[in-house]
Amino acid sequence: MEDLDTAKVLLNNNKYYASAFYSHQAAEKCLEALLLYFGKYVKTYDLSKMLDIIKEEVNLNVEEIREEALKLNPNYTISRYLDTANSLPYLLYDKNDAREYLNMAEKC
Repeated sequence: MEDLDTAKVLLNNNKYYASAFYSHQAAEKCLEALLLYFGKYVKTYDLSKMLDIIKEEVNLNVEEIREEALKLNPNYTISRYLDTANSLPYLLYDKNDAREYLNMAEKC
């Protein structure tokens, strides 16, 4: 998956905030692909909402990845927007954060 590969490249090049964003993107696209496979189209970036729909409408157990999704979720905005982060996004992430988010995205 391209977004997962991009997250890895960014992690290896010390762009931790961007790696966190692409980890979210990878997880989001994974869940969106699953929803589309079952004929569900959802317009949201919220991983938790996607998991709720998968659980309720597709009847799949998603609880084992819910914790990861909840941790990944804020990276969609915090990694990109000053007003959401209350700081420069690149200052909020370190290598351990980026690696953890990448590992979470890989679980999808």
